[in-house]
Amino acid sequence: MAIHNERITNPAKQQVLVTRIFEAPVDLVFSMWTNPEHHKRWWGPKNNTNLVCEMDVRPGGPIIIIMQTGDGRTIPVTGIFNEVSPPNRLVFTTMENDGHGNTLMEVSHTVTLTEENGKTRLIMTIVVLQSSPGFVTSCQGMELGWNQSFDRLAEQMILGTN
Repeated sequence: MAIHNERITNPAKQQVLVTRIFEAPVDLVFSMWTNPEHHKRWWGPKNNTNLVCEMDVRPGGPIIIIMQTGDGRTIPVTGIFNEVSPPNRLVFTTMENDGHGNTLMEVSHTVTLTEENGKTRLIMTIVVLQSSPGFVTSCQGMELGWNQSFDRLAEQMILGTN
């Protein structure tokens, strides 16, 4: 499985570009992103689980994910789908909050899926739109976290979607 990551320097916003090749057709990869039951199994870094994963996959549709870290902390993530173009493109914005309604970080994600000889090339552009001052370390760990998520996604496709 090929991995390519690139930090894009932008003084106004932090950006990360992640590229991955999955040994699966584009329709399956898109389904893993858009079916909440599948999505729940792979979203987030290793050792995290998702207690809640709800999504209405349409422009304007909400995203609600509650992750639990290995040490038992919960991380509420909310968001909205901005663009849905099956099976090749998803654009969505997520906000991580502190559980008291204060936004810690707001991030835009653009996922592009291209089928290449029965495999799928995923290109994801992640742009931090805003983050609280104490949240800088989470921004820096975003590349690692997404790569761990994509490792989990690849594993779920190998195990099957049932």
